[in-house]
Amino acid sequence: MFNYIKGLLTMWLLATVLLTACSSTRNEYTKNEYPASVSDAFVKSCETSGSNHDFCLCAFDRVQQKYTFEEFSIVEAKMKAGQTPSDFVEFMGKTKAECTTK
Repeated sequence: MFNYIKGLLTMWLLATVLLTACSSTRNEYTKNEYPASVSDAFVKSCETSGSNHDFCLCAFDRVQQKYTFEEFSIVEAKMKAGQTPSDFVEFMGKTKAECTTK
């Protein structure tokens, strides 16, 4: 599962490196805003890894609710350094379970 998550996130990073983050006020039900190109790249990468479109949209929705772009960039940098935060791995595992049952 870690390689699956790492693959998704690596592809997402490639699409977002040149983009700036949008700031927003949020609570647990508010989605952080991301450029459409980021969403498209995430979903395409997810589908390329063998997941269906609805699952990929659900997974991106969960990431968007939990992380601002800045927060995700920090997680991603840690992943590249081989230090994926355990809370992120746990979050993605729950996301996979939740989105698979939809």
